[in-house]
Amino acid sequence: MTETDRLEALYNRAMELYTDDGEALDLPTPYGDHIQTIIAHQESNRGVLAVIVTLLLQKLQAPEQDIRRHQAQLEGGFSGRGLDTRIVTPFLRDKRFPFMQGGSGWLTRSLEQANPYDLDYPGNITPRSVKNAFLQLVDGVQCRELPAEDVLLAIFIGLIDFRDRNTNLVLSRPVNLSIAQVVDKISRHHSVPIGGVSRLPVLAVHAILGILARETDRYRNCTVLPLEQHNAADARTNLTGDINIIDANGTPFEGYEIKHNIPITPDLIRTSYEKFRGVQVARFYILTTYPHTDYTEFEPDIRHIAQTHGCQLIVNGVDRTLYYYLRLIGSADAFLDAYVANLENDPSVTFRLKEAWNAIVAA
Repeated sequence: MTETDRLEALYNRAMELYTDDGEALDLPTPYGDHIQTIIAHQESNRGVLAVIVTLLLQKLQAPEQDIRRHQAQLEGGFSGRGLDTRIVTPFLRDKRFPFMQGGSGWLTRSLEQANPYDLDYPGNITPRSVKNAFLQLVDGVQCRELPAEDVLLAIFIGLIDFRDRNTNLVLSRPVNLSIAQVVDKISRHHSVPIGGVSRLPVLAVHAILGILARETDRYRNCTVLPLEQHNAADARTNLTGDINIIDANGTPFEGYEIKHNIPITPDLIRTSYEKFRGVQVARFYILTTYPHTDYTEFEPDIRHIAQTHGCQLIVNGVDRTLYYYLRLIGSADAFLDAYVANLENDPSVTFRLKEAWNAIVAA
């Protein structure tokens, strides 16, 4: 049986078990808890997920292999990265499970070290609970007769459950809120202590700009470039913002650099200027969720850039910008609809971040 056939067979078996009772396999203590830890952190630790699936697959295909020796350069080792790149990551992608965009979990520095994955493995896998769960599962399979097939089935069942709950989650779209209420809920969402939260302010600013481009004269005939095409946009327009706006001729019009909980400093302004100094853009914004109270200290840098480049640099807070922009559009409801659409469509927004949004709206 090929590696792909084996994964497909185990996935189909996991689907049957999940459909029958919706529960994970009853593995010996504490291995069931370790699997739950891996599942709970699957999106923020995609490298760990790819590596553990690869190691288990290798053990099923070659039972004599010591799967702790995950690199060919290790004595008695094998190329885990090669197996991941060829088979595992494409499989995870195909099943809509979290997968490494770069193609392999071994691209993660904490997992690529040329040391066996034994209980003393020095890689800085975070959080420590994930590192412990990962190494204990490898140790259980390699040293303590824990069946690799049962572990892989349990992982697949957990991934299927998480995927289906995520797919079926309906995000709340509140209506008839005041501008202050809207900004409060957005700000609270941007403050949740969950991995990946730094993406949310980008989605919020992108949502409001899309409405401004439709409703205000300043952005007539302008286009807010889609976030998913950001890299392509950079190549075409030489802009370096997190969000880019072009005019009807495809010329750079505005750029936005969004920082999460990072203070704006003269050094940050100078670094940002280096990114766009070769582009004739009318305005460039640096916005942050960090609670600044006074932006006047940056006036000398702003005047210098205006005099030497001609660009109007604007530094401000994300919340303050949203307050102002919401007063310019016809409906705050339209902004919330656009923000929720970004939450639904952006692949970096995790299930936990979506759950957090619903909880904030319901509060």
